[in-house]
Amino acid sequence: MSAPTRIDEHQQAVRDLIARIAPRDLAPVETVNLLDATGRRLAADVRSPIAIPARDNSAMDGFAISTDSTRSTADGDRITLKLGPIIAAGHDPGVLEPHTARAIMTGAATPEGCDAIVPVEETDLGRFAQIAALRPEDTGADGGLNDHRTGDASGIGAEAITITLGPQHREVGRFIRRAGSDTEAGDVAARAGTVLTPRLIGHLASVGLQSVEVTERLRAVVVSTGAELGEGAGQVRDANGPALVTALREMGVDAVRCVRVGDDPRALIDTVTMALRETGAQLIVSSGGVSAGAVEPIRQAARLEGSPLRLAFHTVAMQPGGPQGLGVFTRSSGEEVAWIALPGNPVSALVSLEMFVRQAVGASARPRVRLEVRTQTGEDEASPPGRTQIRRGRIQTDSTVRLVGGPGSHLLGALALADALVIIPADTTTIHDRDSFEVMVLT
Repeated sequence: MSAPTRIDEHQQAVRDLIARIAPRDLAPVETVNLLDATGRRLAADVRSPIAIPARDNSAMDGFAISTDSTRSTADGDRITLKLGPIIAAGHDPGVLEPHTARAIMTGAATPEGCDAIVPVEETDLGRFAQIAALRPEDTGADGGLNDHRTGDASGIGAEAITITLGPQHREVGRFIRRAGSDTEAGDVAARAGTVLTPRLIGHLASVGLQSVEVTERLRAVVVSTGAELGEGAGQVRDANGPALVTALREMGVDAVRCVRVGDDPRALIDTVTMALRETGAQLIVSSGGVSAGAVEPIRQAARLEGSPLRLAFHTVAMQPGGPQGLGVFTRSSGEEVAWIALPGNPVSALVSLEMFVRQAVGASARPRVRLEVRTQTGEDEASPPGRTQIRRGRIQTDSTVRLVGGPGSHLLGALALADALVIIPADTTTIHDRDSFEVMVLT
């Protein structure tokens, strides 16, 4: 019996296969709306057409001043500044007159002549009373806002503010966000190949983009095998099909078809041939039929005379998910489709997808951290020698991880409760309560 394949060896084999069959740098390009771009991969660098912020703006609710007006007053003394019109976000701020302060809201553009912001709590005013709804006629000639309740041009019901000066009030640039401090016009906002996350989409929207060029998704067909799948006596419902389809879609793969076949290897070939003809998929992900039993349709289909399916089968030094298959299905046109054959137990299939397929299809790697692990009962638990054991766990509020369920590959309910996978090294045979292990975070 040959030695089991190392995890990293199988990971590399899966990456190499998908890169050869469906190289992403040659994938067709399409333009999509930002709202539909989550999880897609940028086809080219995206440069910002504008600076963000576009203008200097206030980082505080306070008063726009010129530090020149504070130069002649000593620290600890009080200074009174006449109030000009209020400046709200979205309005043209106009000009700050000498020896004047203007109330300004967070995010509002600073007026010409302003070089610092004094927070409202540092003035005798203390806070801004809520201003009533503003009407169009409340906008002053310089873009400020008048207070229609009091008739006061300052917009806050006062004619002046008083500040007890400190050295901070002479600091040029205090509480001012400079134009371009986030992004300069012409900066690369995102690199080609980057996966579009909600955070990145928000950034691209902020620079004025409404659509982006992305590479076409890798298309996949998911195949569940086994006569045991169904709702009859002695059968089990298919969990792998829905789970693998949605997991692949979360990884950015367009899982375009999910089919189910029994134990007939020729029916398997015919079903896959039809699915590929109708979908043009470049990848097949199957579950089941790869072990050493008497009825293994994937193995048997690969051994049929003249079979378009060529797979290599081996055992990876991992539990669950030991039996694996990898190879190609050749269409009648001669074009090859990558085939990744996963084991049939639901936990084995999903863990294998995470360990071997996620990064091969270009999805972002799951975060990994080292944490203390709590066993289920506080007692020692066994781990198989020579195999990396992947256990399900839940991250606790004290930043430990508690194991959920046993190691059995049929315990899908435990995986459903888990938000982490605990990676127990192959040289560990006993898991002690509060041992530290690498943890893959699933959420």
